[in-house]
Amino acid sequence: GHSKHTPHTSPANTQGPGLPLEEAHINTMFKKFDAETDVRSHSQVKASIARNIRKEVQQRYPQLGDAFEQIFPKKNPVFLMKCSQHATVVESRGFLWFYRIRDGPLIPTLRCCHKFPDLIPSVTVDKGAIKHVLKGSKIMSPGLTSKGGKIEGDMKKGDPVMVLAEGHDFAIAVGVLTISAEEIRETKRGICIDDILYLNDGLWQASVPKDETVGESEEKSSTNKAEDQKEEEINFDDEDL
Repeated sequence: GHSKHTPHTSPANTQGPGLPLEEAHINTMFKKFDAETDVRSHSQVKASIARNIRKEVQQRYPQLGDAFEQIFPKKNPVFLMKCSQHATVVESRGFLWFYRIRDGPLIPTLRCCHKFPDLIPSVTVDKGAIKHVLKGSKIMSPGLTSKGGKIEGDMKKGDPVMVLAEGHDFAIAVGVLTISAEEIRETKRGICIDDILYLNDGLWQASVPKDETVGESEEKSSTNKAEDQKEEEINFDDEDL
């Protein structure tokens, strides 16, 4: 029979002790995201700001290498989407590449992680945690440390990570570590990843790419479209969990 899994994530709307409500709910920022109502402004940025964004991405993600020029072609305009919940999203070539919460670091969006799966370190949640992640819950340490989960490396508090699902090799979420990887392995408890974007959340749905060839060679792009279709059709059915 199925072994019973205890949920490893707190419900998305739990409020931590003493957190202002806004802070407590920040992890659900793109849960009910609606481009019509949640985008405060969406505009092309001045050349100097575009330069700063490019510079930060280059410094933070040197492993992009040549792909950097595909994301930010020279002289191409860069747009910023300022959203409710203190979130800012970077757009170039009609694709949403990075997001920032308040004045935190630029973090690759989930779609960006799918294009560049080695861009940031990955962790794996066990099967029991998948359905909670796909509802936008903060991720709890036991989901990574139990059998089926995986947390390796020496990532520090504040580092962005992509979250893979046990048994699948693509990211279902991306977020920021609230404690170090070492602490997660030692304590095996508490919230460990926050500021989450997850598969099919509002931002995912609002960001169907206009330009499919980014990050691929031209001749590959048609096969990759088929791959993308396939990927989006993967459903995590409750029977699997």
